[in-house]
Amino acid sequence: MSLPLLPDRTCGPCVECCRAIPLDLPELAKPTGELCAYCVEAAGCSVHAIRPNTCRVWFCLWRVVELSDDWRPDLSGIIVRPDGIEDGIITLYVVRPSDFLASPDLFATVAGWIAEGIEVALSIPGPVGTYPARAVVTDWLRPAIEAGDPAAFLGRVLRSLDRLGDHDFQPDGVVARYGVV
Repeated sequence: MSLPLLPDRTCGPCVECCRAIPLDLPELAKPTGELCAYCVEAAGCSVHAIRPNTCRVWFCLWRVVELSDDWRPDLSGIIVRPDGIEDGIITLYVVRPSDFLASPDLFATVAGWIAEGIEVALSIPGPVGTYPARAVVTDWLRPAIEAGDPAAFLGRVLRSLDRLGDHDFQPDGVVARYGVV
């Protein structure tokens, strides 16, 4: 699924999706969590003009939804993933904990989504080459949101991330293969 992008919003130096998403294509394969060998950290794709179609159409929701610049994944530590959106679920893939987890912006945005009936999931990466852990946490976060308590919200988010860390991460089975030239 390709979503319409916000005009004038670019990835800039962010390359989080080039690390997070697995690829298993004839011309390019990389395990989950491994930075694509064609990616230059903080600069982007070195084969951008001939990158595979999967790389051309996959964008995080920061490129699609009106969110502040603080939400850009390399700044926030969170990739707002598009998978699940067609089912009314927004997944916050926390690639690394950051101060953004305690931000009023995150609290207000998640509260707004939940008020609109959107389910919220949290996800974390496992070791390189394994699928991430993910859980819908809407009902778990709701009491803190309804109380208007950002500190309780943060506590619930952090406990959720800790619990996800206990997940039995499953291998993605992808063996790195680079053939784009």
